[in-house]
Amino acid sequence: MPWLTFPSPSSSHSATPELVNSPTSSQQDQLANEAQASATVSLDSSQPVTNIQIRLHDGGRLVQRFNHTHRVSDLRQFLVGARPLMAASEFVLMTTFPNKELSDESLTLEQANLLNAVIVQRLT
Repeated sequence: MPWLTFPSPSSSHSATPELVNSPTSSQQDQLANEAQASATVSLDSSQPVTNIQIRLHDGGRLVQRFNHTHRVSDLRQFLVGARPLMAASEFVLMTTFPNKELSDESLTLEQANLLNAVIVQRLT
């Protein structure tokens, strides 16, 4: 539902209300899923941490902090947690340059050379 806001009396704008859109329920659900997925990633603050950006097939993106010892499979689990509809879809995770499919999901992020990387999701 849209919200009406009124400028403060000290502003030089007119007193005409402005229409501001509130997030839709699907956007709220998506944000809740992302927050829940992020909370399931257990970080060990005593270990090195990296940021991974996942570019989604629909143009969206997710950014999450992981330890170097997390596995490629943890990236997949995070993505499916953040976007539950992906659980029913076949997809691969790939590096951006050079394009390489991450087929061995048992590798750690460090072993897979994915520290501070951008990963791309491709539907198969």
